[in-house]
Amino acid sequence: MRDTVGILVALTFLLRVKGEAPRGGYCIEKQCFAVFQDQVDFGTAQKHCEDNNGHNGHLMTVRSLISHSILLILLGIHTGNYWIGLQLPSGQCPDQALGLRGYRWITGDNETEFQNWGRFDDVCSSKCISVSKYDFEWKEQPCNSKIDGFICEYKLDSPCQHVMVKGDESVLYDNPLGFKGDNLLVLPLGTIATLKSLGSKYICHFEQWIQAPWNCEVFNGGCSHDCSSVNHEPVCTCPPGKTLQDNNVTCEYALNDLCHNSGCAHLCQKKDDSYACMCHHGYALAEDGKECKDIDYCVEDRQCQGQNMECVNRPTLGGFECKCQKGYELEYDICVDVDECFMGPCDHECTNTIGSYICSCFDGFISMTEDTNRCQLLCLAEECPTECDRSKTYQCYCPIGYLLDDRNGSSICVDIDECEMDSYCHHNCTNTYGGYLCSCDEGFDLVGEYDCVDRETSEGSGFTTPYTPNAKHPTERPFTVKAGGLLGMLVCIVVVILVMVVLIHLILKRRGNLDIAFESQGVGSPDLQQVSTDKYQKLSFDRHFII
Repeated sequence: MRDTVGILVALTFLLRVKGEAPRGGYCIEKQCFAVFQDQVDFGTAQKHCEDNNGHNGHLMTVRSLISHSILLILLGIHTGNYWIGLQLPSGQCPDQALGLRGYRWITGDNETEFQNWGRFDDVCSSKCISVSKYDFEWKEQPCNSKIDGFICEYKLDSPCQHVMVKGDESVLYDNPLGFKGDNLLVLPLGTIATLKSLGSKYICHFEQWIQAPWNCEVFNGGCSHDCSSVNHEPVCTCPPGKTLQDNNVTCEYALNDLCHNSGCAHLCQKKDDSYACMCHHGYALAEDGKECKDIDYCVEDRQCQGQNMECVNRPTLGGFECKCQKGYELEYDICVDVDECFMGPCDHECTNTIGSYICSCFDGFISMTEDTNRCQLLCLAEECPTECDRSKTYQCYCPIGYLLDDRNGSSICVDIDECEMDSYCHHNCTNTYGGYLCSCDEGFDLVGEYDCVDRETSEGSGFTTPYTPNAKHPTERPFTVKAGGLLGMLVCIVVVILVMVVLIHLILKRRGNLDIAFESQGVGSPDLQQVSTDKYQKLSFDRHFII
């Protein structure tokens, strides 16, 4: 029976992660989430989640406050930007009037109970959403951008609950998704649980924990040394000088053995009345003769001598890896230049270079400061012409920092005077074309973009770099209020108020006449009777959260 179960468990290990391992993860109910630090674009990240050896995964969907809380846990110790499974469908423009602003989850729907948008524009281009631990806001990125990593979401079939232990015993879980932890509550099929103090091992098999040794073909049966089959049952065996411990999987030296208290980090080799410590491949013996330190093979220039190759040391593997430099990819053992322009990373023009690319803008446009791949209208005056969608002449755009105005039936962009709003700068404000500058009074320093603090309590400068608020919005019908229109609106309001006063006066006067008529006819107040009912309405406050 145990051997049969072992064979079934062996099948689950075919699903173990290969390649780049996640840097952390979290499991709850019947889902697991894993963080990968691999610089790839959105499409490659989704493919990695899908092709993760049959784990039925996809980029993470953050549909509720619960899944947002899981996101806080996952990125708590990881810096950078990470893809989640939210993208703008091809050929569609963002629209704040639509659910999820026109975006859709990687699963094809837009169902959600939670949203956390950051800066948002209405540019019609291929965009996907990333998050970071600094604010956890949903931020738009070109889908072909290679950012710091991504988060995968996996559905679990027949998972196991955490191992129940007594007292202060702790358990280390090594699951097939590739991450380890000692505080996981739900574990996927094929997870190995090790009791830290006892050394006992268990494997998750269809909602049950099976104690080692199991089938020898599955990770050596859980044995620390050799695994063999005796009477069709797996048995752990030990090398000479060591004995099998009570947990039936680990081997230790006898108490009177020289290597028992040797303190060797990796291996202990006995010879006559002495011993020597040794290290695994890729490690060298440290100065104390006991610890083992990683050998950095990349220090030697002879490693990875291929053109445009670089050496990457792998301390955990005791070796190194030759990879192509950024901007190159491996073809037939040769690193060749990647034509990044083929992926269309630029809004306007793209020029491929050796190992990189350069974006440039058409005449009348300028690269955006926060993303040099994108272009915006260049306007160095108080008024500029608009940019309109050729297929929708009523949908026009203005540069950031400008508003759409209607002049004699045509559209024009007018600079926003942010300083008139009196809500940006703490002290002094200077308007610029498309932006503004903040400065502080004497004795104060500027902190951030607009706050002024006493120089004795803070460090800062006197001026900001020009800042432009995000005011780029499309419109179907430009809305403007001119002086004549405003006067007309005020006159209409006054007329409406006067009409209402006259109507109220007439109603009150008529009601007084009716009261007099009733009194003269001897009409009294009617008797009122209380009416009761047994009908009631049952309210349900049940609510299901979607993760």
